[in-house]
Amino acid sequence: MKLAVSIWNDLVAPVFDVSGRIMVVQAASGRIETREHHDLSGLDGLARIRRIAALDIEVLVCGAVSRLCHDLLLAWGIRVIACVSGRVDSILSALLSGQSDIQDFFMPGCPQSYQTHNTKFLAYLANALMRINPPRHA
Repeated sequence: MKLAVSIWNDLVAPVFDVSGRIMVVQAASGRIETREHHDLSGLDGLARIRRIAALDIEVLVCGAVSRLCHDLLLAWGIRVIACVSGRVDSILSALLSGQSDIQDFFMPGCPQSYQTHNTKFLAYLANALMRINPPRHA
């Protein structure tokens, strides 16, 4: 699975629409295989989304995001986990371990509609990761 996280230092950037960088993570079997950083500085909303789509990103994890960018990302086939805050490594660990309940990472005051959508999608993602990458038994 190929994920992108909108970043600021080692944290999820507070607002996707103006964030300067993304970290692209290729993950399999619950582990990160590769990490790359890409610059988004100076790109408007549509150019950002085109850049992310060109990188074959399946899921974008971000902080706040405008409704326009959110809807465009979905239209380009990119799933969005929005209104997330915290340390990137902690969030990636939670996602890749199959935890579907990462509500501790949701931003305070996040619209309930995003939280409900995120929770449903995270349950789907955790289930899909377990099917694709079943846990290995000793």
